[in-house]
Amino acid sequence: MSRLNKAAEIIELAMMFQNSYCGLCIDDIQEHFECSRRSAERMKSLLFEMFPEKVEEVSTSDKKKYWRFIKGTANMLISFTPDDFANLEYLKGLSNDENRQKELDELIAKIKALTPQKNAMALETDIEAILESEGFAVHQYSRVKADKKVLDKLRQAMLSFKKVEFDYNTDKGLRHVVLNPYGIIISDKYYLVGFNEYVDDLRLYKVDKLQNLIVTDDYFEKDEKFLLSEYCNNSFSIYQEEPMSITLEFDKSVAEGVLNYHFHPTQKIKQLDNGNIQVKFTSGGKLAICHELFKWGTSVKIKKTAELRKYYKDYLINILNKQF
Repeated sequence: MSRLNKAAEIIELAMMFQNSYCGLCIDDIQEHFECSRRSAERMKSLLFEMFPEKVEEVSTSDKKKYWRFIKGTANMLISFTPDDFANLEYLKGLSNDENRQKELDELIAKIKALTPQKNAMALETDIEAILESEGFAVHQYSRVKADKKVLDKLRQAMLSFKKVEFDYNTDKGLRHVVLNPYGIIISDKYYLVGFNEYVDDLRLYKVDKLQNLIVTDDYFEKDEKFLLSEYCNNSFSIYQEEPMSITLEFDKSVAEGVLNYHFHPTQKIKQLDNGNIQVKFTSGGKLAICHELFKWGTSVKIKKTAELRKYYKDYLINILNKQF
């Protein structure tokens, strides 16, 4: 290995020691750099010689020794490249969440403030050049909007396990809701999911429709069995219905696209003997599933369930009847 590569690894190890709260042991170094134990010991010793007063040994019940750096020790080794900023700008462009875009703008500005002044002008030029060489395909989507103050209140309530109260506009008029807030789902909009004690069940509410929101002084006990990830996995988009075991078969002409496509977290994909692609997943949300299937046109067939197949047929017939 060249000296340049060794130096890069030492800097990388320094970052690891600074970022690790629980500390690193020799086994961690050996595993990360895929080296012998002797090499891992040498790397650790060399680094500790460079920063002798910045090393902390972390107390654990483990027989192994763990170390970390005092926060800020390796800050001088950190630098940001035009590619780093271009990637942040790229991620900002992918988001349809206006609050998230503003937060990314603030993050980019903070990181730029850490950049040495003499490099600032060249950095801006390089970032612009990178962004000009890349483009986005035109795509349509709904802007995700939610009042940042409302989101902050909801996060405060969820972290402190306090109930919230709000007025919610429904088809039957304005309703007052008291809710144990469990989480926020981001789809085409922000959705608040929580336990409504009045109906004794979980409910979803569009965050942009919450009115007169307050965080109460009443605490709630969250259902320990509730996991937001599992709740989302039971649905396609945000629609909560009884999950179905769905089997789809895609024509081999779209095989490459299907094999590289994410339909659902529970999906299982395999290539059949005839070249077609079979996709299985378990989910509710028939309407959202139909919207997804329509994008694939005649290249997809619903093998299971009969319920979904009938729903899709009725849905298409209903659209045609209204159009012609």
